[in-house]
Amino acid sequence: MRIRAVLKANLQIILFVILVFTAMIAVSCVYVSGIVNRQTEDLGESLMNYVESTVSAHLSQSALTFSNISRTVESMVSTGNDNQGILRFLTGMNAYFRQDDTRLPGFLKLYALIDGETLAGPEAKIPADSSAAGRPWYIGAYESAGSVFTSDPYQDAYTGETCITFSRLVQTADGEIRGVLAMDMDLAYVSGFLSQQRLEGHGYGVLVSDSLLFASHRDNALVGISMDEAGGTLYKVTQLLREGKPVSAVRVQDADSTDSVAFFRTIFDGWHIGMLTPYGNYYDQVYRMERTLILLGAVCMTALCYVLIRIRAAQMQAAEASQSKTDFLSRMSHEMRTPMNAIIGMTDIARKTDDPDKIAHCLDTISAASAHLLGVINSILDISKIEAGKLELVDGDFRLEEMLTQLDSVIGFRAAEKKQSYTVTVGEGVPPVLRADRQRLTQVLTNLLSNAVKFTPEQGRIALSVHLLEQTDELCLLEFSVRDTGIGIPPEQQSKLFLAFEQASPAISSQYGGTGLGLAISHRIVGKMGGELRLTSAPGKGSTFAFAISLAKGTMVTAAAKASAHAAPDFSGRRALVVDDVPINREIIAAQLEDTRLDIDMAEDGEEAVRLFAANPGRYDMILMDIQMPKLNGLDATRQIRALDSPAAKTVPILAMTANVFREDVDRCLAAGMNDHIGKPIDSGELLEKVGRFLLQPPGEPLV
Repeated sequence: MRIRAVLKANLQIILFVILVFTAMIAVSCVYVSGIVNRQTEDLGESLMNYVESTVSAHLSQSALTFSNISRTVESMVSTGNDNQGILRFLTGMNAYFRQDDTRLPGFLKLYALIDGETLAGPEAKIPADSSAAGRPWYIGAYESAGSVFTSDPYQDAYTGETCITFSRLVQTADGEIRGVLAMDMDLAYVSGFLSQQRLEGHGYGVLVSDSLLFASHRDNALVGISMDEAGGTLYKVTQLLREGKPVSAVRVQDADSTDSVAFFRTIFDGWHIGMLTPYGNYYDQVYRMERTLILLGAVCMTALCYVLIRIRAAQMQAAEASQSKTDFLSRMSHEMRTPMNAIIGMTDIARKTDDPDKIAHCLDTISAASAHLLGVINSILDISKIEAGKLELVDGDFRLEEMLTQLDSVIGFRAAEKKQSYTVTVGEGVPPVLRADRQRLTQVLTNLLSNAVKFTPEQGRIALSVHLLEQTDELCLLEFSVRDTGIGIPPEQQSKLFLAFEQASPAISSQYGGTGLGLAISHRIVGKMGGELRLTSAPGKGSTFAFAISLAKGTMVTAAAKASAHAAPDFSGRRALVVDDVPINREIIAAQLEDTRLDIDMAEDGEEAVRLFAANPGRYDMILMDIQMPKLNGLDATRQIRALDSPAAKTVPILAMTANVFREDVDRCLAAGMNDHIGKPIDSGELLEKVGRFLLQPPGEPLV
């Protein structure tokens, strides 16, 4: 009934669509013949351009090669070489071209008649008498008066193949005629090429001499026959060629009376190439296009009617998607305003009291709220990177036990607050040291465990397990799983879990909070690592999230190395320039580096930084540069420092400090001449590690 009602409501529109498409098909069929015909003609012209360039290049190369040889022979005659010397030269050239037929495809023989003596090696098979003086190639050379003469096609007496001969007078420097040089070329190479050419897979190519004799034709009986005498109505083409008019898509009857379409081009030395295609095949595209238009019109009419029928469902889906984004923005507002309210409120309380315990409590609350707010911001940035396809993994060696201990310090505390049982199981054979992106792997497990704690009631159980599935000498396949006895997830809501900007249920969101991004981010990170995040769940029975990823086995990290890595470095005697327009940011950097004994100078903007460095380039061992600053930003300030006429300006390490943390932002910093990048809010551990990387490396080592 619902479908019938929709059809009835849209009947007039559907009828209008049918009439419009019927008219469109009719009009299209009227004009399509001319359109496709022009397209096919263009295709034919393109093919002729290709054939013309190929055949012309081959014949022109042959003529040019012959011309160069003839000039060499003339030079030999002019310098007094006798016929035996010329014969040796011609014999050598014959052997050279026969040795590799790619040097001059179709080459047959090279010979001459000099001072009445025929000069040719025995392989040339030329009679050693003066009868050659009456041959067409000899006569043609004299008629051409010093130019290269090209004969009409003929059948070679020895090979039986269709050939042509290039010939030219041999004259001394003062113009004395001493004889004629000739070179025979087999047209099989050109004939083979033309026979392979097709217009839309049909037809064949021909080669016609300047006297309009067929030099190449699919019917060998027509080779050497004039086009006027070949049959059909090919004389129409010969008339156009004699008049120098273009022959493009001319309808003729072929020699076998086939209705055809002809294309011809004039090429090398007045010769012509042609393409003959059956008329029915030539217009086959037109017929196919008409059938396609009719079918396409029917499909389009059906599709449009279907769209009209489903339009209300599409509107509902669009409204639902809009509501999802609205709900997401509402959740983001709640998730960001809640910690901001705590930060602002506790700041006001701390200002109004002198009680140290109360101030400490306020600072602890501010720290926790700030961490939560930073987590929300990082989630939004992560999903933005993922949606833009810019999520990157940074692999490094780490101890699995340390990562699990780090998780326990966060998740175990939260589980203990809710009196939940939290256990960690590491299966037998799991390598102690792995190589992967520890930060991203920890992020995934933290998201899964945090959700487990959030959605599991008091006295519930949460279990993290790591098991070895298989391994090789270098790789191991590990399965990570997080199991809880929480509220579970209904099957109809599970499909939404891994989608960005959505949560399984609005009621769950209002009761438990959250951005709805954690699982979407975790799903994409696991996919980037080569795995797939899987869910098994039932309402009231809990949930299990699991994934298997292949990780490289890492190198063991010693306790001494770990202790050294966590010890505060000593930068005594070194000085850095901190550049930031926000005083509190400069104060924070100074506090984070205080234990390193690093001397610090401050600059409020890029202009001051350039001025301080230019005044004493050797004073600073490092520059920590903010990017967004008034007067002169960090990128331009870095470029000006690098441009200073001082060796120190080229080598001083410059580290960017900015809240712009996308890959393109880092690339812009490096392109401006900076050596590294630190994202804001600045993590003290990352700051110490990156500063130490440059200040503690041996002098003379390249900056990395």
